[in-house]
Amino acid sequence: MTSVEKIHNEGKSFYSFPFRVYYMDCPVTEEEERLIISVPKRIFKRAVKRNLIRRRIRHAWRLNRSSFPESGSKHFLVIYTTSEILDYERISESVKTVFSKIS
Repeated sequence: MTSVEKIHNEGKSFYSFPFRVYYMDCPVTEEEERLIISVPKRIFKRAVKRNLIRRRIRHAWRLNRSSFPESGSKHFLVIYTTSEILDYERISESVKTVFSKIS
């Protein structure tokens, strides 16, 4: 079973626009956080757009993670669900909302 399947099947989940978030506690053997970002190809056909969204999410995640230290020992699967490309500010606010729901 891959880590994506394990997080999806065994983890907890919730929806927070524009993300579907799955998360679970890290096993004792793995101490570092894992972040998996999925932008569906059926929504965005061009890889350039998918990569742009992934970069924005990753950057917002990196900058906001230190504000919520209790989320540090979890694995995350983040699925981008909307069909529009949101600007960085909206994505950053959504990431903050995700962290506050997990805390």
